Amino acid sequence: MNTMFEYTASRKLTEEPVFLASDANLSGITSVSANGKVFPAAPVDGGLLVILSADAGETLALTAGTEECGGCTASLEADAHKIHLTAGGFAFADYVFDPAFPKPHLGPITDNSGNSFTRCDLMHKEHPHQRSIIIAIGDVNGVDCWNEPAETCGYVRNEEIYDVISSSAYAAFSARNRWTDHDGKPLMTENTRFVVYNQTESCRMLDLRITFTADSGDVVFGPTKEAGPLGIRLRDELRADIGQGVLCNSRGGVGEGDCWGKDAEWCDYYGILDGIGDMGVTVYDHPSNERYPTAWHIRAYGLFAANNFHFKGGYTLKYGESITYTYRILFRRQPMTADELSARYESYTAEPVCL
Repeated sequence: MNTMFEYTASRKLTEEPVFLASDANLSGITSVSANGKVFPAAPVDGGLLVILSADAGETLALTAGTEECGGCTASLEADAHKIHLTAGGFAFADYVFDPAFPKPHLGPITDNSGNSFTRCDLMHKEHPHQRSIIIAIGDVNGVDCWNEPAETCGYVRNEEIYDVISSSAYAAFSARNRWTDHDGKPLMTENTRFVVYNQTESCRMLDLRITFTADSGDVVFGPTKEAGPLGIRLRDELRADIGQGVLCNSRGGVGEGDCWGKDAEWCDYYGILDGIGDMGVTVYDHPSNERYPTAWHIRAYGLFAANNFHFKGGYTLKYGESITYTYRILFRRQPMTADELSARYESYTAEPVCL
């Protein structure tokens, strides 16, 4: 096979996912090469996904091939109620949908050495419901699906794991979850797509596409502070109150006072941790999300959530309607300036990759 692509980088790219359109049969492709460099690649609908590095303005003549580039895996362990994700040959995260927990969680998120970006201490007494990465809302038709009060909390139960993909360039899976009240009365359905890319730990990306469908009647998301729908709990050493973390946003805000409740295209938590070094987590809101840019429920104690409901009022989803939220999270072991984070954000929004 001698399939060729030409790509011109509009900005500097460092191990970033790029979609190359093609109507050719790309089955079996695992890489592309140019100028002696080999990049991970995988066939996707309508073309090829490549993890590409290039200088701004550089034009690459890329040849599709089958060279080994490591890769990413998504392995369903149904008996353990989890799916295990790897990236670049290293453990990245587990998606845990064990019914012993009121709702699923993704995490902990780890680097190549097993250092965790997120807190997933299942015995923690302070905000124990904030397990690494969650999809949760504190008021769904009056039902609390964020906190976990023993007698009244809502439940998020997995119904299916589907579209599981492992490849040279990325791994992905989808989860279909049923949200109910405490007695099992259905509230809505959630379908979430998770995608992790074959990048080094310097900056590894996780994409999420969350779709809520009102298939059991109208759904009213109340104006609650305790909501996301995306929520992240960072490890204690990244906290801004007792750790080494500093939080900031795309509008120049620094610290909880400048970022909590404020609209921004992205927010970031970064610190230099004792015995570990540079560690940062950045969340990108997507322009397609409702009432973009989102307001942020980001706290010095390590909670990191995108939340319009508290700051912009509740939202009603009529029976039969759906709404989708799209986010990208960067987990990085390097410092990045606000300009560098904004440049990657521009790439994310200008060249979307839907898998």
